Amino acid sequence: MVLEYNKVGAIQLSIHKVLAFIFGLWFLQGGILSYIQISNYKKTLSSLRDKGRVYIGHQKGKLTPGSIIFVVLNDNDFIVDFREMKGISVFDKFRKKDMYIGKSVKDLIEEINNNKRKNVTNKAILSALKDFL
Repeated sequence: MVLEYNKVGAIQLSIHKVLAFIFGLWFLQGGILSYIQISNYKKTLSSLRDKGRVYIGHQKGKLTPGSIIFVVLNDNDFIVDFREMKGISVFDKFRKKDMYIGKSVKDLIEEINNNKRKNVTNKAILSALKDFL
């Protein structure tokens, strides 16, 4: 009977070790992927700083993907570059949105305010450009 108890105890101990190992790998993987996302954020921001003034806006989604945006403006308050990271995963990267480039800040804000449907991107834009409201 003592031998059977030791075998069961050994099996239970090894299951706990396996679960701890899996949890450790999961935690490490999350840290590595977060590091990659943060380095992408920094790299994109530093490349945009050379083009003009950079405004950063973000909006968290409750059950939907959130959005982080970079709006680059020239001295005349026209949009020179626009990047958006939208999603819920650490695999998301900043994507260039050409539809906003060349617009004036005032026209963009007016367009968003006239749009009755405020999506996450529009809220993030208003968050970035709150100084112009």
